[in-house]
Amino acid sequence: MLASSPFTNQQLLYRSLLAGEDAAFEYLYRLLYQRISGYIFASGGTRDDTKHVVHESIITFLFNLHYEKYQWREEAELATYVVSIARHKWSEMGRQATRIVSLDLTTLPPDAEPMSENDTDEPDFEQRRLLVDQNMKLLGDKCRTCIDLFYFQKKSMQEIAAHLGWANEDVAKKEKYRCLRKLRLLIGLRPWND
Repeated sequence: MLASSPFTNQQLLYRSLLAGEDAAFEYLYRLLYQRISGYIFASGGTRDDTKHVVHESIITFLFNLHYEKYQWREEAELATYVVSIARHKWSEMGRQATRIVSLDLTTLPPDAEPMSENDTDEPDFEQRRLLVDQNMKLLGDKCRTCIDLFYFQKKSMQEIAAHLGWANEDVAKKEKYRCLRKLRLLIGLRPWND
């Protein structure tokens, strides 16, 4: 269906989207879903995640289109731009999910006793919290402070950079990522794919 659409002509698609034609939006939705679903599924996402990312991406694209932040160019495919928005949205969703530290109990040290199904969630949480606390002590001062400022004190990257004497918020983001990666390795969790 997508291949036989008149919207395979990028300039026509752009003009139709500007004019608010429903058929153009439907085409863009299907095209984006088709192009991004494999990427999301391959990185552990679900069909619902894909729908959410596609919706968010189209809303962002429409905003950019409406406020002229996106201008069609002869040499660029419009769908490539929207796919890049979708990849960014998916990556953003992953970063938000990592703000809640989740630990897999199968990665506990060998001397830890397995929990039965009758145990309540509270001791489970307490064990995981202790595991994180123990391994946080193994991190350097700046890493501990960075993680504490971001996750517990809810400071912005700009504030963290200023507090720790880093050049800017980009450096703070990279350092926070490096610190979290190190903590995950210490705890026994797989590091993120780069």
